Amino acid sequence: MIQNYALQGMQQEFFLNNTINYYSENAQQFLTQYDSVDATEVHASWYQHLANLPVEYALDVGAGSGRDARWLAEQGWQVTAVEPAEQLRLLASKLPHPHIRWCDASLPHLANLPATPHHYSLILLSAVWMHLPDAQREPAMAALASKLDLQGTLVISLRFGPSDPKRPMFPVSIEEIQELAAQFNLKITNASSRNIDQLKRSDVHWETVLLQHME
Repeated sequence: MIQNYALQGMQQEFFLNNTINYYSENAQQFLTQYDSVDATEVHASWYQHLANLPVEYALDVGAGSGRDARWLAEQGWQVTAVEPAEQLRLLASKLPHPHIRWCDASLPHLANLPATPHHYSLILLSAVWMHLPDAQREPAMAALASKLDLQGTLVISLRFGPSDPKRPMFPVSIEEIQELAAQFNLKITNASSRNIDQLKRSDVHWETVLLQHME
């Protein structure tokens, strides 16, 4: 049983590494695709919540083209943009912004984050969670909770729709997020209803959850 579990974990890590490589190998395609939609429209279900947060430090995990990082930076946030796909990160960083610092780190552990800041008022995972295999979701939630300011907000978008064999996607649910979050003293404070896909894929929709530390 232990051997089978270890084998499953290795297989899931292999899938994630392949996904990162695929994003890197097709970096220009994804950069163009992500920048074709407006961040305010993508995040319409929750962005008004930003008004309740102090404009300080934000962590954009899986920052992709930098669209969301630039959107936040233009509102005054100091953004650490995390992107493990090397070529995508290099292309995105060619559009520099004084409030954005790019970083080569990845879930589940976010081991290579800058030493400062220690915590973030806002952590954003947009179109990321579905790429994490089951075995990596608990340590990922632990890492995110440890980096979230006590009064901060963690935003996770959940993708529902068919997987892509070239970049595997795993089932997601709000119930799973709720159970994992509770293990690390987090709770869901808001959950959006289904949102259409901004890239106009009829078989894909999104839900977004906001999490904060329990009092």
